[in-house]
Amino acid sequence: MKQNFINRFLSKILAKQLRKPGGILAGKVGNKMNKINSFLYDFTIDAMQLKDNESILEIGFGNGKFFDRIFSTANNLTIYGLDFSSEMVKEASANNPSTTNSGKLTLQFGSSDKIPFDDNSFDKVFCINVIYFWEQPADHLKEIYRVLKPGGTFYTAMRTKESLVQMPFAKYGFNMYTPEEWINMLETNLLHFVSSKKTENEPDAVFGKQLYKAESMCIVAKKTDDK
Repeated sequence: MKQNFINRFLSKILAKQLRKPGGILAGKVGNKMNKINSFLYDFTIDAMQLKDNESILEIGFGNGKFFDRIFSTANNLTIYGLDFSSEMVKEASANNPSTTNSGKLTLQFGSSDKIPFDDNSFDKVFCINVIYFWEQPADHLKEIYRVLKPGGTFYTAMRTKESLVQMPFAKYGFNMYTPEEWINMLETNLLHFVSSKKTENEPDAVFGKQLYKAESMCIVAKKTDDK
């Protein structure tokens, strides 16, 4: 019973940190997320098919160690990042001095239900393992719709519900979706479904000494003129 209590306590702490890394654990959590999300990050970048001169927004960028991967895919990209953790904004700024100083990369602290950027600003918006933490997802999706350019695209990278539900921390404050549920949420908020793709041969997720089968997907939606 004592071990079960400890496991629940640690799972709750991890869930809270994954939602918003902070305090003395922020740095370790950021690095842990990098290991877990590396495969999914490449999968999502490949799905985005970035083009020269595009303007990109990432919601929930963590410690920012993957921005170089985005810049390497096309020329003259302008990338913006928004993160709910002030510690992650600070770390990401320190990890990307040349691109932030040059103006190619702009990082902001804040929540995506109140995105601090102008209407029709971005060609593409994406987030990776973030939507579980949106208590009112419609508020976030309406903001994403607002800041996308007409014809702009939103990419949701997420664990499948079957994959996420097996992870012990996910029972503490995670909102999990089937593909159909998330597509319906997108459509309800004027982001029209384009395509979805599941990962293949994704590495297992490691938490503590336990391995969990990871399966993720990227769901693509577009801002169109028909409301």
